[in-house]
Amino acid sequence: MKRAFGWGLLFVCAVIFAILVDSGKKHIGVPDYIWLSLNLTLFLYVLQRFVGQPMAAFLDARRDGIAEELQNARQQLEEADRLQTEVAKRLADVENEVSMLKDRAVVDGEAEATTISEQTKGDEERFLRRVDEEITRREAETRTRLAQDTADLTAQLARDLLDREMTDEDRRRVFERSLDAMQDLKGGE
Repeated sequence: MKRAFGWGLLFVCAVIFAILVDSGKKHIGVPDYIWLSLNLTLFLYVLQRFVGQPMAAFLDARRDGIAEELQNARQQLEEADRLQTEVAKRLADVENEVSMLKDRAVVDGEAEATTISEQTKGDEERFLRRVDEEITRREAETRTRLAQDTADLTAQLARDLLDREMTDEDRRRVFERSLDAMQDLKGGE
């Protein structure tokens, strides 16, 4: 119902426009403004039907694909957060173990306790560094992949649009304009 109303409204607008530019001529007994209105309405319908709908369907499908990729990226980020939480828990466990080792080391001797404590801290720092590096690497990979996918999609959409929309006549006009521009540049030198 809405679509029919929209097309009817478009036809009425086309009639008003055609009346404004009416030449007063008739073809097959029908005034030119009616022919112009019908032609414009039919052209816009065909354009919407065969270009607009497929383009909208393609863009919807790609939007869904990007949403899925974004969801995957979010899941990977959540996984990284989970790993970070697990590492923090493990670090807490390591700290508890260090504390127990310290108590035991006091009994065994203060010199041995110092050595064990320093070794544990070094391991902890290296472990934290490796975890931070892994998280940073995974984030960078995900961002790079998303940027590359977006750039590839944009380039492919532009190529497809030019291939579909550019006619031989358009190519000829572009070629002629380029030649004229080059001749103007050459003549200006």
